[in-house]
Amino acid sequence: MLSTVAGTVSHEFGHYAIAKYLGYSLTIGYDHTHWDDSKNQPFIDSVFLKHPDELEVNHDFPKKSKFQEIQNKKMQDAFWITLAGPIQTISTGTVGFLLLLTQRKKIKKAKTIKIYQWFYIFLSLFWLRQLANVFLWTIGYFINGNLSENGDEVKLAIFLNLPKESIIVSTAIVALPVLSFVIFKIIPADKRITFISAGFFGGIFGYLSWLVWFGPIIMP
Repeated sequence: MLSTVAGTVSHEFGHYAIAKYLGYSLTIGYDHTHWDDSKNQPFIDSVFLKHPDELEVNHDFPKKSKFQEIQNKKMQDAFWITLAGPIQTISTGTVGFLLLLTQRKKIKKAKTIKIYQWFYIFLSLFWLRQLANVFLWTIGYFINGNLSENGDEVKLAIFLNLPKESIIVSTAIVALPVLSFVIFKIIPADKRITFISAGFFGGIFGYLSWLVWFGPIIMP
C-alpha cells in the first residue's frame, strides 16, 4: 500500500524536478504536476487575443517569430517533462532490481529475506506501474470504446509520431520478466502466495486511499 503511494508521489517529483530545472512555475498535486511559463504567458495570451485569424491560416503578424520560438521551446520542454516521470519510476525499479540480483544467492542460502532485501524488492516493484498502465488503459478502451491519449507513455508516443500503444506496451513487456523474476526466483515458495495476495490487495487499497480518498486532501 505504501509503495503505491510512494511510487505515485516520486513519479510526480520526476516531472517536477525537470520542470523546475527548465524554469517553469510549478504546482504539484497527489497525481499531477502543473507547470506553466508565467514569464511568457502574457505575451502568448496577447497574440491569441490580437491575431486569431492570422494564427488560424498561418499568416504573418508582428512578432510571429518570437511567438513561434516560445511555442516550439514549450513543446520541446513538454516532451522532457513528460519523459521525466516514467524515467524516474523505471530507473528506481531498475536500481532495485539490480541491487536485488546481488542478494539472490544470500536469500537462497538463508531461505529468508532481511529487511533491507525487502526494501530492494519493493524498489524493483516500481516496474509494476508499467503493467498496471496497460491494464487500466485496456479497461478504459472497453469502457469508452477508444484508446485514451492520457498517460505519460501515450503522450510520449504521440510526441515521437509513434503508434499510441508502442511505448506503453513495450515497457510493460520489459516489466513482465522483471516482476516474474522477483516473484518466482527471489520470493521463497512458502511466502509467494502471501506476497502476491498482499501485493494485489495492498495495491488496490493504496490506489484507492491515495488517488481517491486521502491524496486529494493531503496534496490537492
